[in-house]
Amino acid sequence: MTEKKEYIKLLTDLKSKIRQAQYKAYRAVNTELISLYWDIGESIVAKHEELGWGQKIIQKLSEDLQKEFPKNSGFSERNLKYMRQFYLEYKDSPKMQPLVAQIPWSHNLIILDKTKNDYEKEYYCRMVLKYGWSKRILVHQIETKSFERFLADTKSHNFDTTLPVEVLERVEPVVKDNYMLDFLEISDSIKERALEGKLLENIRRFLLELGTGFSFIGHQYKIVLEENEYFIDLLFYHRYLKCLIAIDLKIGKFIPEYAGKMNFYLNLLDDKVKLPDENPSIGLILCKEKDNIVVEYALRNITKPMGVAKYYLTRELPADLVKQLPAPEVIEAKLKELGEENER
Repeated sequence: MTEKKEYIKLLTDLKSKIRQAQYKAYRAVNTELISLYWDIGESIVAKHEELGWGQKIIQKLSEDLQKEFPKNSGFSERNLKYMRQFYLEYKDSPKMQPLVAQIPWSHNLIILDKTKNDYEKEYYCRMVLKYGWSKRILVHQIETKSFERFLADTKSHNFDTTLPVEVLERVEPVVKDNYMLDFLEISDSIKERALEGKLLENIRRFLLELGTGFSFIGHQYKIVLEENEYFIDLLFYHRYLKCLIAIDLKIGKFIPEYAGKMNFYLNLLDDKVKLPDENPSIGLILCKEKDNIVVEYALRNITKPMGVAKYYLTRELPADLVKQLPAPEVIEAKLKELGEENER
């Protein structure tokens, strides 16, 4: 038995090392590719400025480069124009250059096309680096105004008093303060069970909004305690946090009683469902409205880690949320903090 355990441990360690090596190799190749595209863009701009060449030179370059490198699809006229735009966008931004060099070219193009200013670009670059967002997730996050919601974020949770420091650093960025559920296409008057049903019908899009690492376990998840049965609205497992995440859906404003109920559910999960090597289960109460002061008092003596978040049913951010968007120096401070999290 001991020999088998040692083999499994060895195999797990080797798999981890191989994946890390593969990822480092991919990052190295990607960095070289971005560096090449930067040089091409710089060369095109330099010749335009030096010799006054027009746009037709890009078409000619594309034709000749594709003849020389027929197996490389990166030298289309459209892509060469993007290289020029890429260089012009970041040539005077030493802060952004190391960020864009680390993310895939396809992600860079999405950020170039769909964001308006350097603050947005920095945020989405850092989030791609932090969470490994796919192109689909990146587009979804931009379209649902993830950046604006990040700026207005006032998180409501008790993680700092209920989780070990090493777990807290990984959990805190995962549970957001607000979630965009506009894809449900429902009205404000929907009932809780109907809201749950709509989320289940759109579970793939809900997983996109939750973020990287979430795996769906089930809805109305039953736990038996003696002669009683209890049901958790939605239960997920987070691969990177290695913990269960229970979500309780509420169609109205947060009230303190919800915290006690979630605390009870988390006790049951930790005692009856959680595996010995997993981290403590986390609760998320998802409400239409919340008062952060009320949430703070409700969570003060709660022993299990949980957060309270709002959901929005439309992409049009409420006027009060837009008004909360901070001054440039505050935005820079939040982005700096996000960068420090990435480094950790």
